[in-house]
Amino acid sequence: MNIPRPNNLLATLIRADERALFGNLVEFNADKHTRLHRAGEQIEHVYFPLAGMISLLTVMTDGVAVETAAVGYDSAAGFNGALSGRNSNCEAIVQISMKSLRIARRPFLNAYDSSPGVRRMIHIANEMLVEQIQQIAACHALHNAEGRLARWLLQTHDYAGSDVLDLTQDFVSEMMGVQRTTVTALARTLQNEGLIRYSRGRVTMVDRKGLEQRCCECYQTVAEARSCNPPL
Repeated sequence: MNIPRPNNLLATLIRADERALFGNLVEFNADKHTRLHRAGEQIEHVYFPLAGMISLLTVMTDGVAVETAAVGYDSAAGFNGALSGRNSNCEAIVQISMKSLRIARRPFLNAYDSSPGVRRMIHIANEMLVEQIQQIAACHALHNAEGRLARWLLQTHDYAGSDVLDLTQDFVSEMMGVQRTTVTALARTLQNEGLIRYSRGRVTMVDRKGLEQRCCECYQTVAEARSCNPPL
C-alpha cells in the first residue's frame, strides 16, 4: 500500500468551518478489484481517495464494461448519486489498492445542505468529472490504441504514487475496451522501446518522459484540468 497523500478536494476546505463533513469522515481501505457499488444500486457512501484509484465503469447488457472515468487523490466518487438519490448508472471498482476517507450518504447530504464551501467543492468535482468523461469519449473515438494505452498508464501512475503498477493485461484490456491481444502487442512494443517493463501482472514505469511522448493529447488535457482546482 502506498503512502497516502491529502485529498486535494478536502484540502481546499477549512476543517474548523466544515464540522458537518469532517466530523463524519471515516477511514476506509480497500484492496484492488473491490467493487464499491454496482450499476443499478443506490449510492450509500461518498469516497475521498488518499492513495490508489477508483475506476468508474459503464456496463453493457452483456456484461462487457469499459472505464469512462477515474478518481484518485484529487477528487471524490459517489457524490452525484448520493445527492440525487437515484440508482447509479455505473459501477465503481478499486483499480489500485486504496486508502480513503468516506462518509455515509445522509451525513454527506447534511454537510452539503449546510455548507456553501462543501457545495462549491462538489460542484468543482462534478465539473472535473464531466470534463474527464468528455475527453475520454473523444479519445476512444479519435485516437489509436497505442496513444490511449500510454495515456491510461500515465494516469494510473499519477494516482498510484509508485513506479510499479499491479495490472494484468486482462484488466487493462477491459478498462480500455480493447482485445487482450491488442494490449499484449502494445505492451511488448513499449517494453522493447525501454518505456515500461512488464512481468507477471506488474507494469514498471521505466521512462515516463518517453511514454509521455507516445501518449495522445488527452493525458495532458485531463491532467491540466485536474490541477486547476481553485481554492474555495
